[in-house]
Amino acid sequence: MINLYAARFKKVLLEADEDMDTGLERDAMEASLDDGTDPSAFDPSNDMDSTQNELADILSKRNQQIVGDLQSWIDSIDNFLKVLNSEDPTSIQSRLANAEPDTVFDKMKQSQQTKISRVASDLAALHQGFLGFMAQTKNAKYKYV
Repeated sequence: MINLYAARFKKVLLEADEDMDTGLERDAMEASLDDGTDPSAFDPSNDMDSTQNELADILSKRNQQIVGDLQSWIDSIDNFLKVLNSEDPTSIQSRLANAEPDTVFDKMKQSQQTKISRVASDLAALHQGFLGFMAQTKNAKYKYV
């Protein structure tokens, strides 16, 4: 159970005392300043606000850079997946599947098509994972990935 006396004591006496101490300290500080000196220049909340704004700007720029890097990785993986294994007749998998008999590609087809499929599958999973992280950056383009 809450001790009502303790809560009231804290609220009335301690908080009022803090407010009064702060006011007295401020009055004493202002009285000690030279003529023409603006007391608000010494207000620590002004410095804190500007520092927090600067920090937020720095973090925002860094996050934008990181999101840009992630987007370039996603694009690179997507391009390589198209080169490696797509329906495009110039993809590696398509070229091997349509290899002429008794050529190097025909010999490669037997041993390499399964490996290419496995690598493409793993790379597609990585691509989807990166898209999931991109969706967490609040990029509307990837909202429902």
